[in-house]
Amino acid sequence: MTSTDAFEIVEAGILDRPALARLSPSWFKRHRVAEAWCAVADGEVVAAAMLSFGGEGVATFEFNGCDPETSARTGPGLIERVIDSSRSCGAKALDAEVNSIATARHESLLRSAGFEMYESFDRYEVERETIQGILAETRRRIGDRIKSRFDVRIERIEVVHLDAVAQAWGAWIGGSVNQRIFRMREGFHRRRKDDPEANLQLVAIHENTVVGFCCTRIIDSTVLEIDGEAVHPRFRLDPLQGDLSWAMYEEAERAGIDTIRFEAGSLQPNTMNMVRRNGIKSVERKLRLRRSL
Repeated sequence: MTSTDAFEIVEAGILDRPALARLSPSWFKRHRVAEAWCAVADGEVVAAAMLSFGGEGVATFEFNGCDPETSARTGPGLIERVIDSSRSCGAKALDAEVNSIATARHESLLRSAGFEMYESFDRYEVERETIQGILAETRRRIGDRIKSRFDVRIERIEVVHLDAVAQAWGAWIGGSVNQRIFRMREGFHRRRKDDPEANLQLVAIHENTVVGFCCTRIIDSTVLEIDGEAVHPRFRLDPLQGDLSWAMYEEAERAGIDTIRFEAGSLQPNTMNMVRRNGIKSVERKLRLRRSL
């Protein structure tokens, strides 16, 4: 047990789990906590750091305190515990995820502990008519000069496609996608067959293989968020990418969607190039921070 001013840092036990969930409910729900540490004052947990181990030698952690002053005082000691444990377990790197409280509220504290930007995500919003019009002009300009070399059909995602879409999502997009894949699966099983959103989940099939997908969410009656859209690398110079997006925009128009919202990460150069070419402005930026071990 280590003393830190008026706080004590202790290893969390089973009885501390409600306090961990209270300090970071979203992260706690999404991860399996391998280790955790609490800062305790007067018998109460006032801050905590949690650690989860993933694949490829990368550990993920979360940190938060009950208020900014407490976070600033307890953070260095708690983060030091996380770093030491990650290193001793053989992790090559330690991540603070894009949607973690650690990144959103305590970026300066993490940077002082040696974390650096590994990935950035920008959120964009654009009128559907505008982005659909950009694609329509491209399709008009190309016309029949470039035809697909493949026999591909685009259809609504069904349960038989879920595993293939999840696997493709992780392989073709990369970055911090696990939460979005989970949300895609959860949304599929929750929505009704007559839900307009069901027609906005599309998959491209070639020779009984998933070669493209587009997964979206209706935020309200007029805003559509694209969670993930990609095609197999073999098809990226084929008109399939445009055909898949066009099918989605047509369904969005039928559903009364006015605004398209999407995110693009620094590890997704094709999408980043598209927004730069068309002057689409970022409305929000998020970071994924990493410390090499």
